[in-house]
Amino acid sequence: MSIPFPDTITADALFVWLIHRISEVFEDHAILKGGMELRLLDCPRSTNDLDYVFVPYNSKNEIVEGLVKIMNEIPGAKINKTMNSKALKIVINVAHISLQVEANVLKECKAVAMSTNSLANKVNQLGKIIRIMSLDVALSHKLSAWNERRLMRDLYDIYYIFQIVGAKPDLDTLLARLNKIESRIPRFKKVKKMSLNDFVNELSKEQGNISAQSVKKELSPLLDEVELAGLESKLKATINKLVEFLEGLCVGLKE
Repeated sequence: MSIPFPDTITADALFVWLIHRISEVFEDHAILKGGMELRLLDCPRSTNDLDYVFVPYNSKNEIVEGLVKIMNEIPGAKINKTMNSKALKIVINVAHISLQVEANVLKECKAVAMSTNSLANKVNQLGKIIRIMSLDVALSHKLSAWNERRLMRDLYDIYYIFQIVGAKPDLDTLLARLNKIESRIPRFKKVKKMSLNDFVNELSKEQGNISAQSVKKELSPLLDEVELAGLESKLKATINKLVEFLEGLCVGLKE
């Protein structure tokens, strides 16, 4: 192990160490995604998860041993591993901290290089170049996740990727996800696929569900109060812009 374990354990210090160690062991085969990907882009939303996709693998069984070995390097940590058809999940409890590493495998995933320097410097660690999911693909997955879960945190991540970072959704990824919907929402349980046009209509209607109260209720555990003021207007504006962008894609598909 060439990356020293932090002297002071905080959630962010542990996150950074894990990100660096996973990158060291799996190299470019480990692609970070989800909330921690956005944290590296200075997103203020907190998260307790490290989400990864590993490529190019056929089975999650191919990565289990390597990941568990890394987790076992954490002094005093209790590790709990579960795996099902959806993902490999490893819960880590150490001192007062509990976090989860969730991993899946793909044959390929569009990725880009990203520095951890901004977050690493805050916890007195050296930055490292790692691989993260390409933001256009990440945005399409977030849009699909919102469609299947209807969570405010997904809308916030969409706002951050689209409005703040400036990424546009990857059409192929979005269409693939819309063609295989897996939702636990009662009214969508029987919906197995959706056209892009129907998805745009669903997204447009969501503006009516966004209010200062709903934003505060769902996002106050994840964002500081200063980030919440006026956020409902920012989310609605983002949806408007996204709807216009996606409507243009719908026209292109028809042609």
